[in-house]
This record gives sequence, C-alpha cells and structure tokens, in this order.
Amino acid sequence: MNTLARYLELIVDPTWDEFHSNRGSARHAFLACVTIYHAIDRVAEGSAKRAAHLRQVWGREPLEFRLVDVIAHHFKHVKSNDERIPPSQAGIPIGFALGFNEAGDQMDLRNLYFVIRDAVRFVHRKAGTEHPALPEPAPPPRRPVTTRRVSTPR
Repeated sequence: MNTLARYLELIVDPTWDEFHSNRGSARHAFLACVTIYHAIDRVAEGSAKRAAHLRQVWGREPLEFRLVDVIAHHFKHVKSNDERIPPSQAGIPIGFALGFNEAGDQMDLRNLYFVIRDAVRFVHRKAGTEHPALPEPAPPPRRPVTTRRVSTPR
C-alpha cells in the first residue's frame, strides 16, 4: 500500500464515507482528518521529498488541507502548533474558527464537513484520481460574451 492512489482507495475513501454517513460524529471527523493528513507519508515514501517538506507545500495549496492538518494535530496533541501562537500575535484562534468551544472538547461539525470533503478532493487530485462518489465539481457555465452595439450619429 505504498502508492497514494491505493492508500486513498483503502483508507481515506472508506473513512470519508463513514464521516459522510455520520456527519455529527467528532470521532469520524477526526479519523477522516488523520487519514487525509497522513496521505503525505505515502507521497514522501515514493519520492525524495521529506514528509515535513510536503506538509509545508501542501499546507500552502488549499486552505482545506492546512485545516485538516490543524484538526488532526489538535485532537492528537490537545492543541496544534497553530493554536500555540501567543495571543498577542494571533487573531482569532483557529480552533474557534473550526468550531471548537473554549475548552476544545466540543465542536460544531457543519463547516468542518465541507473542509474535509474538499481536502479529500485535493488529495485525490494529487494522486490523479477521484473518489467514486465525490467527483470534482463542474466548473460554472461560461457566460456568453455579449458585445455592445455602439450607435454612431449619421
């Protein structure tokens, strides 16, 4: 299971499917975040890049992957590194933005669902695959270009 595509098929996709079926479950949300985040390890194993380097690169691409990283580390370490920034340097704590309460033991999962969904799509793009039930959204239809007639005086 060293390839990213196989990891997605065996681990990420079924975990996402379980969270999708149980959108109110913090446990399923956490497991989905952890499995998505660790997709980096599969890519690092097959390349000369270190997982830490890939974490930085992927964290700059879509915001959703960075947020999944924060959630995975929040649950594992009580606070992610992003949440340890001194209050004088930070704006709104990332945990609050993601729906955690002050104590960090409860969370609102409505918005997190869409973050995780889009992170799954991102990792699939990295693998050149798609989740079977979660295709990329169709681009918005192009509006026809209309030209404006300018009347000239005679």
